[in-house]
Amino acid sequence: MSLQKISERNIKTFYIVESCRSLVFIIPMWIAFLQNRISTSEIAIYVSMLLLTQLLLELPTGAFADLVGKRVTIIIAYGVDAIQYLLFGFAHTFVQFIVLAAISGLAEALRSGSLEAIVYDSLKQDGKEESFRKVMANQGTRFQIGLILATLIGGYVAPYWAPLPFILSGIPLVIAALMSYRFIEPKIDLEIFTLKNYLWKIKMGSMEAFKTVRHRYMSLYYIAVGSISWMCATYFSDYVLIDLGFDTSMRGVISSGIRIINVVLIYKLLSNEKLFSFRNTIIFFPIIMVLGLLPGQWLFGVWGIPFVGIVMMSSTARWILLGKYTNAVFESKYRATAISTLSMAIGIVYVIGVTISGPIMERYGDSRLIYTLLGILSLITLPPLAYKVLKNYE
Repeated sequence: MSLQKISERNIKTFYIVESCRSLVFIIPMWIAFLQNRISTSEIAIYVSMLLLTQLLLELPTGAFADLVGKRVTIIIAYGVDAIQYLLFGFAHTFVQFIVLAAISGLAEALRSGSLEAIVYDSLKQDGKEESFRKVMANQGTRFQIGLILATLIGGYVAPYWAPLPFILSGIPLVIAALMSYRFIEPKIDLEIFTLKNYLWKIKMGSMEAFKTVRHRYMSLYYIAVGSISWMCATYFSDYVLIDLGFDTSMRGVISSGIRIINVVLIYKLLSNEKLFSFRNTIIFFPIIMVLGLLPGQWLFGVWGIPFVGIVMMSSTARWILLGKYTNAVFESKYRATAISTLSMAIGIVYVIGVTISGPIMERYGDSRLIYTLLGILSLITLPPLAYKVLKNYE
C-alpha cells in the first residue's frame, strides 16, 4: 500500500481495535466486586496504583513508541491489557489486585500516546490532519455504542458468575492485539533507536508540552480537564450510582442510557465544528464540569442521574474536542512523548485525588461529597486556565 494512503487503513484499524476495547462488561459491577473482597481504602490504593504505574511509565513508553514504532507499542498494549482482564476475575487478595493494577497501568501507558499519535501522524502524512476531530468523533460514537452494549450485558451476567464480565472484557482485547498488526507505521520523523536517542526523546518530548506560554497553558488546561473528568468517569461516578441506591442491573441500565445520550450528543453536537469552535470548546468545559459536580452532596435517587450523565459526558468530550487542538500544538517527532507527558500529569492528579478520597469516603460513608469537592476544584482552576488559553492561543 502506498505510504501516501495509509490513513484510510490505519483509521479503519483504529476503529476496529478501539471497538474491541469498548466492550468493557465490568462497568456496572467492578466497584461492587472489589467491595466484596477489599476495603474502601484498599480500593482507592488499587486504583491509585494503576495510575501510578501508568504515571511512572508514561514517558518511557511514549519515547519507546516514538523510536521503536507506535504499531509495535500498540500491539503489546492490547496484549498486556487482555492478560490483566482475564486474571482479574479470579483475584481475591489485596496483593493480587495490586499486581493486576500494575499490569493494567503498563497497558494504559503503552497505549495512551501511541494510538492517538499513529492516527494523527497517518492523517498528517496524507495531508488530512484537519480530519482528526471527525475521526475521533466517529470513534467516540463507536466506543460509546460498545460501552452501552457491554454495560447492559455486564449488569445482567454478573449476578450469575462474578468472573464472567472480566473474561468477556479480556477476549476482545486479544482480538484487538491481533488486529493491530494491520497498522502501518507513518514515516514522519522516525529515528533509529539508541539509548542516547531514547533519553533525548524523553527530555525533548516532556519539554515540548511546556516550551512556550501557549504550550504551557494549553497543556495545563488539558491536564485540569482530563484529571477531574477522568477520575469521575472511571471511578467516582460508579461509586455515586451505588450511593444513590441502585443495584448492579439498574446501574447497567442507567450507565447504558447515559452513554446512549452521549452518542447522540457526539453525533449531533460535539462533532459540529461551527458550534464547537476553539473558543467555544475552551469555554464549554468549565461550565459543564462545575454544573455537573458542584451539587453532588445534595443528589439523591433518580435526581442524581442527570448530573452523573453530565460529568460522564465531559470525559467523552475531552477526547473529542481537546484532542485535536492539543495534538496540533506539538511537533510530530515529539508528539507521542508530549501526549504521554500530559497523561503522566493527569495521572499525578488522579493518584492524589483517589488516594485522598478513600479515607474521606470511609469516614463520611458517601462518595457524593467527593463530587462537590471536585466541583469546587473545577470552579477554582478551570475558568482562569480557560482565560489564559484563549488569551495566548494564536
